[in-house]
Amino acid sequence: MPALAVSWTVLVASDRSYYDRMKSVRDQRGPDVPFPVNPSERRIRLAGSQMRIGRRSATRELKPEIDLAEQPVDPGVSRLHAVLIATAEGTWSILDPGSANGTQLNGREIPPGERIPLHEGDRINLGAWTVISMHRA
Repeated sequence: MPALAVSWTVLVASDRSYYDRMKSVRDQRGPDVPFPVNPSERRIRLAGSQMRIGRRSATRELKPEIDLAEQPVDPGVSRLHAVLIATAEGTWSILDPGSANGTQLNGREIPPGERIPLHEGDRINLGAWTVISMHRA
């Protein structure tokens, strides 16, 4: 019997509590980064075998599928910050290829280069304020 296709979406938003928790770390590394005045949310359907997360760069010819270069631009997000990878079971995993500021999953730092399985409701934090939450569609 064939498995039913499961579709997933992510909700990309600004996370004030993550921003506040990380403020002390940012203060040690450099100037303060203000939280966006007009935070936004957007939903993106996951498709294909992988979805790159980062900020587009014309000079590097990089256009991630989850492009965080839209307003408000999170300056803590790397050009290629993380990758969502589809699994044969219809779920997704995340990999941080070695971003400058790291990636957290449900409040815990994930090791660079390690694929971590994702589940419904998981929260991925990266940059200064970005949160990406996983949802079955």
